[in-house]
Amino acid sequence: MPAHAAETNPTDSTDSTNSTGPTGPADPGPRHTRRTHPYRSPRMWLLPLLVLLLLGGAGSALYIGGLGNPGGNLNHFPIAVVNSDRGAQAPDGSQQNLGATISDQMQQGFSANDEIDLRVLSWDEAQDQMRHGQIHAAVVIPESFSSDALGLVSGALTQQDVTRPSITAYTAPLAGPLASSLATSAVDTALDRANTSLGEQLTESAQTAQTQAQAQLQAELRRLGTTLPPQLAQQAEPKIDGTAADLLREPIQVTTTAYQEPPQGSALGMGAFFYSVLLMIVGVAGSVAIHFLVDSRLGVAPVELGPRFVLGRPVHPPRWSTYFIKWGIVVLAALPTAGLMMWVAAAVGMPIPHGGWYFLTTWLSIVTVSAVTFALITVLGSAGMILSLIYVVFMGLPAASGVVPLEALPGFFRFIAPGEPLYQMTMANRAVLYFDADASAGVQSGIIGMLVLILIAVAVAMIFSVIYDRALGRRDAGGITGGAGH
Repeated sequence: MPAHAAETNPTDSTDSTNSTGPTGPADPGPRHTRRTHPYRSPRMWLLPLLVLLLLGGAGSALYIGGLGNPGGNLNHFPIAVVNSDRGAQAPDGSQQNLGATISDQMQQGFSANDEIDLRVLSWDEAQDQMRHGQIHAAVVIPESFSSDALGLVSGALTQQDVTRPSITAYTAPLAGPLASSLATSAVDTALDRANTSLGEQLTESAQTAQTQAQAQLQAELRRLGTTLPPQLAQQAEPKIDGTAADLLREPIQVTTTAYQEPPQGSALGMGAFFYSVLLMIVGVAGSVAIHFLVDSRLGVAPVELGPRFVLGRPVHPPRWSTYFIKWGIVVLAALPTAGLMMWVAAAVGMPIPHGGWYFLTTWLSIVTVSAVTFALITVLGSAGMILSLIYVVFMGLPAASGVVPLEALPGFFRFIAPGEPLYQMTMANRAVLYFDADASAGVQSGIIGMLVLILIAVAVAMIFSVIYDRALGRRDAGGITGGAGH
């Protein structure tokens, strides 16, 4: 009964205040209690403040904490070294393979900690792993490396034309531009050490060869009984000039290049991640909007549409059916939505190979996010929307490995990544866009991961729905007919 209907009529002539009944004082009538205005209630101000503090603090800690120091969080970062060097004969007659020496030095250097996972591969194996996004760089030592390097020693004394030994570092920008930057930094550091070590070795060999050549010249002059003037003798002696000495100190020419350049319209390899973030936003925001619209039609909670205040006839549905109604709407509506998003993306210049696979991963991405969001709302009510932001967005963005590769994230994010929708979405979408939709490149694991998350979300929603409905009654507009309302 409305409160104003319960008030006493001031014109009523019956004085019931001082009357007594047969068993005691009469009912004095309804008492008026002084209620605090909602604007003055601490809950009016404290709860919104706590919500903002929670979102701001959690978002900063998770997002900035996860992405702020990728170089300091490297853990088993995959890089390959390919030694194709055939070796060559040194001036002393020994057979040397300087490429194998550099490969061994890199393995020893990186084995000192767990930052780099250095894989010794053949060139075919390295190419296969780069095509599938499984390594971030490959250091390739060519067949002629030893012969070119040892040729610098003889060339330094004879002034003959020489070829500088070269090493090529191939990066994989399609696996992420930042990953390529981190790989280049690690490779450059290792090759700088190798360059210095090889330079010392070649310089020592050249100095030894110079001493031997000068001794041979003096012996030949003595055999011939010839004595040269000091100035002429100094000019005739084999020696290493300044330019040759500089080349011997830093002999290796390192070239860094992309194994496969990102196509036009791919945002330098970030396009798959950006698209996955868009799908996440559509999934979360769409689910929240559908949550309110459906609840309004079911008479559970009102919704305002401009000047209209809409609340349908109370239906009192069980929570499990409400979950499937809302999620079912998204499952169906995501089909044309996925097609529209792909059409718009292609229209603005985004390359979309394997359209069928990409439609599947686009649709499944929206469906996965909505299943998780509705499950959290089912379990926690309105607070589930806040938790969706924290779990799906704030925790998902760093763990997605779209900006910072997974091997450069703090351990917490590496641990939660398989349970984040955005991570599975990014893996599947990136594999379709950039890695020829190959199953081992992330399509298979991404799709399976999203299906597992859907099953978990549905199971959790159903379990809590049954518990809530049996213990608290069905959902209604205020608990009028069934216990605790939504």
